[in-house]
Order: sequence, then structure tokens, then C-alpha cells
Amino acid sequence: MNERDLTYFCKLIELGSYTKTARFFEVTQPTISAAVKRLAHQYGDPLITQENRKSKLVLTTAGMILYEKGLNLINDLKSLNYDVGHANDKKIRIAFSGIAGGFYMPDIVLAFYQAGIASMLDPTFIRSSSALKDLSAGKVDVAIYSWNVPFNDPKYYLRTLEVTDFVIICRADSPLAKLDNIAVDQLRDFEFIARDREYLTTEALLETCHKEDFTPNVIYTANTLELMISLVQRGMGVAFILESRIRDVAGIAVVHIRPSQRMYSYSQIAMRKSFIPNKYQRKGIEILRNFKAGESPRE
Repeated sequence: MNERDLTYFCKLIELGSYTKTARFFEVTQPTISAAVKRLAHQYGDPLITQENRKSKLVLTTAGMILYEKGLNLINDLKSLNYDVGHANDKKIRIAFSGIAGGFYMPDIVLAFYQAGIASMLDPTFIRSSSALKDLSAGKVDVAIYSWNVPFNDPKYYLRTLEVTDFVIICRADSPLAKLDNIAVDQLRDFEFIARDREYLTTEALLETCHKEDFTPNVIYTANTLELMISLVQRGMGVAFILESRIRDVAGIAVVHIRPSQRMYSYSQIAMRKSFIPNKYQRKGIEILRNFKAGESPRE
């Protein structure tokens, strides 16, 4: 199989247009059409059907299989090309999410320093979803992230570092602070300080409230977690946050969601099983495989 033909095919399905695909790769439209024809001939199946040039592309059963498996193969080839091309690298690329990474990184830096390999760390800080995508595409060797469901895929070495629940935080002298727990339906009347919709805490808040058929009243979107907590301390509203993040924070009270309605966050470390560390990276990878944080992660 021609790798480029498969790449063209998968991008065509993603964009849904021969013209857009040709523009993306800076080639002619007939180039894309020829690639699809070669694949169709190879597999003895049209792969794609289309009523006319302006209608939607429809995958055949064989086309769907080729697309889904082709995406995985393309990612595997990208990671293979990188791993082979960087076989002598003295770096370990780690994607840290803002949730788990911000807390776990000091322990990891210390462990690498004590092993005499601190210079091998090549960290980036991105959202959890992006960390997993970059890991899958071979852009990083290790991802440390938090998500509201545990990631589970046999292609990766995975270990859960911590499970913690989402809670409501309010000002310490608020009447709400006197409650041990609260039902989700009662959150209808609260005013929330939240992060952008793409952040885990906000996604978890929306999902929690959606189960009771309402949208939370977000009165302000904070651009940092610290600002969100600070505004709650000042009595501006409440926030939905990981309990481990606000332990021992002055002026803040924690109210749990009722046990049957609680949501949890899973902090995990993931590595591609296809990644084969070179002689320089082995010690660092072994540290990460056996890594245990000194404390709970903060979000």
C-alpha cells in the first residue's frame, strides 16, 4: 500500500471534499482522485460512493474499515519514523496536563535529578485531550493527565496515579458551608465561577448538571484556576473543582455532592507500548514506569 494514498484518503474523509483535500496538501484534485482509485482497485471495492460531485461522501463498509484502521496505521508510522529518526536522542518528551502535570512535575524533576538525568526532561503543558492526541501521534513519549473517565487502551502502558472527586467550594462563612453534602438539583440556584468550556472542571460541571436537565449559571469565566479560587474566597460565587486541589486553602469550605451523583477525576500516566527507549532514555522511562507522587495532585 502507498502510504501517501492512504494519507490522502483519510484526510478526504475527514474534510469531506476533494477540493479541500487537494488544497490542504497543495496538490491537484485529480491527484486525490487517483489515490482513491488506486486504493479502490487494490481492495476491489469503491470505498466511497457519491451521488454527484456536490453530494456528501458516503463510505462503504470496506471504506469505513480502511479509514478507521488507516488512521491508526498513519499514527503508528509517524511515531515509528520519529522513534527511528531520533534513536540517539537524550531527551524524553512528556506532555503534562494542567491538572495532573502541574503537581506531578516537581516530583518527576526531583527523581530525574537524583538519578543524574534531569537534563533529559523535555516537558510541554497542554490540555489532557491534546496530551493523549500527541501521545497517539508519537509527538510525545509519555503523557501525564487527568480526565473524568479512566483512559483504557491496550496500545498503551497505563497506570492510574490518583482518583479524586469533584466538589463544590464556597466562601467559608457562607450558609452553604454548613452542609455536609448537596444534591445536584440544588445547584440550579447557584452562581458559578468556572474555567473555559474546554477545561476538565467545567466539562465535569456541565456533565453533572446535564444529568438533571439544567445548565449551570456561570456568572464569570476565569482564565486561571487561581483566579477562580480567589473569587470564591471573596464570596462572588461557588466553583466546581477537584477536592485534592483545594486542601488547606484558607477561607474556602468544601461541600461534597451526594455519593450517588458524584463525578471523579482520574490522574494517569500513559506511554506508547510501541515506543522503544534508546540506551540514554531507559533509566528515565524506568523511573516513570514506577513513579509514585509524594502527595495528591492539585488542580
